[in-house]
Amino acid sequence: MTDQKGSYKQIVKATSVFGGANLFKVLVSLLKGKVLALFLGPDGMGINSLFVSSTNVITNITGLGLNFSAVRNISQAKESGDINKFSKTLAIFKKLVLFTALFGLISTLLFSPLLSHFTFGSNKYILSFAILGLMVFFTALSSGYASIIQGVRNIKNYGKQIVVSSVVSLLVTAPLFYFFRMDAIVPSLVIGALITFGVSKYYSRGIETIDVKVTKGDIVKEGRDMLKLGVAMMVATSIGALVHYLVNTYISYSGSLSDQGLYQAAMSITNQSIGLVFSAMAIDFYPKLAAVCNDNNKVSQMVNQQGEVMMLISAPILSILVVFAALAIRVLLSAEFMPSVDMVRVFALGMFFKSASYSVGAISFAKGEKKVFFILEGLYTNLSILIFLVAGYAYGGLMGLAWAFTAMHFVYLLVILVVTKKLYTYKPSLVFIKIFLVQMLVISSAMITTIIDNKNLAAASGIIVIIVSVIYSYKELDKLIGIRSIVEKFIKR
Repeated sequence: MTDQKGSYKQIVKATSVFGGANLFKVLVSLLKGKVLALFLGPDGMGINSLFVSSTNVITNITGLGLNFSAVRNISQAKESGDINKFSKTLAIFKKLVLFTALFGLISTLLFSPLLSHFTFGSNKYILSFAILGLMVFFTALSSGYASIIQGVRNIKNYGKQIVVSSVVSLLVTAPLFYFFRMDAIVPSLVIGALITFGVSKYYSRGIETIDVKVTKGDIVKEGRDMLKLGVAMMVATSIGALVHYLVNTYISYSGSLSDQGLYQAAMSITNQSIGLVFSAMAIDFYPKLAAVCNDNNKVSQMVNQQGEVMMLISAPILSILVVFAALAIRVLLSAEFMPSVDMVRVFALGMFFKSASYSVGAISFAKGEKKVFFILEGLYTNLSILIFLVAGYAYGGLMGLAWAFTAMHFVYLLVILVVTKKLYTYKPSLVFIKIFLVQMLVISSAMITTIIDNKNLAAASGIIVIIVSVIYSYKELDKLIGIRSIVEKFIKR
């Protein structure tokens, strides 16, 4: 029991450190969203989103999945205690990252006419996409250095690079939007990527290595191992980026740029509110899960622990978002985006289902099961997103799309539970199931309070639901990690 409590404490500790940094990043992103909303409006946010989603496709394809797969290699090399092996792994990884960055830059330049025509239906943005090749280049490099920091599990520096790059990017790019409005979109994306690269490279310094000789044969031999799993991840994430791009373009073509901007705003606020929990946990969780990937019992235990903590942390946040969605839109964006309020609420329910499946979905990748991961995450998940969201928007507009998003994540949760039980004998713990059912009921109750006609009664009911969610999460976390004693010690300090 003591070991289990220690495991839960480590999960919460890592989440709090990474979560704190990501919370800061989220706040900065929300401020940037406010800047975009004020100076660009829904149409401008739509254009910005189309630029980002389209270049993400190039970034994911040309990145070959190295920034994901190499974390596993770097972590294992570090844990081996062999400084020569570790130094060689880093040297090979850096060379591969530089290659992918150049590959991304050249690819963006070559495909800029096609990107402009397919994304916007004209040749007006060819130069813009060509310039965004620099964004792809610096993004690949910064992702590589961030992977190094993550692989050695340097929690402090990983958090610092998130905070510093976010703040500096905002301070530099915000004035551009104020003075140049729409014309600032492309320069701000490139400058932001450059700043992130510089900061991530700076904080990757200090990692102890020795000079090693790396031959072409070494790069081919050891790089092949990184690329095998990396390519599977690349294909999966590239399909995901392509699906996101196709959904965006479908909305802008069959609907309008305004609809696309409203969808992006609702998704952005929902992702920003809960995404920090996902990213904070994944940063520490994945290297640990990879280390025990050959023991199914340990895998199940770790996945359940991670899932329990994730739901306990995310549910109160999502409940708050549901109740105060209108306030969040007004404060973080502008009155123009109020039509997206109900979308945010429905997206929040979908995100809870995602929080329940998030740790379970990591099993196949941590085990290095390329085929299983590709079929589940590369094909099934992305195709279901495309089918559900396009069908939802076609038959129900923006709200149809929101409910389709939620339905898709609920179905995915069922599918991933069945598949992992059959392949890896994974079974959710009774605690996992109890937390899921209770918090799902709480979030559903929060949504019901928003349809009450009496505003005062609706607000009071919503706040009561939030309090219930917070108290329940606090009590459950106290059982798992003794959070009460941690808080008392913090107060005494």
